[in-house]
Amino acid sequence: MLTIFPPARRRLHAVMASLVLFVTGGMLTSSANAQTAAPHRPGHVYLMRGLFNVFSLGMDELAAKIEKVGVRAEAVSYTSWSSLADSITAQYRAGNREPIILMGHSYGADTTISLARKLNDNRIPVALIVNFDPTAPDRVPPNVRRIINFYVPTAWGRPVEPGKQFRGSLSNLNESGAYNHFVIDKAEALHRQAIAAVLQAVGSGTPHRIKRPARRDHQVSAAPATQ
Repeated sequence: MLTIFPPARRRLHAVMASLVLFVTGGMLTSSANAQTAAPHRPGHVYLMRGLFNVFSLGMDELAAKIEKVGVRAEAVSYTSWSSLADSITAQYRAGNREPIILMGHSYGADTTISLARKLNDNRIPVALIVNFDPTAPDRVPPNVRRIINFYVPTAWGRPVEPGKQFRGSLSNLNESGAYNHFVIDKAEALHRQAIAAVLQAVGSGTPHRIKRPARRDHQVSAAPATQ
């Protein structure tokens, strides 16, 4: 049997007491953080970075902001859009009916629509798309409820157009003069609009007034599909 002498016993008690305080303090801190964190809201936001996965770090910043308001968000490379669509499809078929929200910058903005079209093949709805300066976007499929497209036409940016049978809300917002292709994904003002749209899409928040697009863009948004 191990014999612990009084001095050693006192040291052991002190160590054990310190461990108890450390663990208890950690539990209290975690509990306090859990109480102050934003409540979890339904929905999952997938943000697609652009070329080389390094020029669209505004998507990571926006993902962190969305997480802070209680909606799950993750930023990924645009090259993973097809496998991501497969993953979302599997979750949907397993019974996950949380709102699906897609965002992207540059090539990432192009692939949000590609991803939505693949989901449309499986009759899976997309609650919201928010794009930042897409370069060659496809037409918006009918499973998308709402799309907001911030773009700069003086460079690579392009407006988006509705596809066949699209009946959702489409807003092309010309941001030339305010941003360029390489900073538009990091714009605080646009992030705020994107977050407000997310909260509205998941049923948390009041309707957010998006500024009216230029007349030409409004006509594009309202025009019937040509193919």
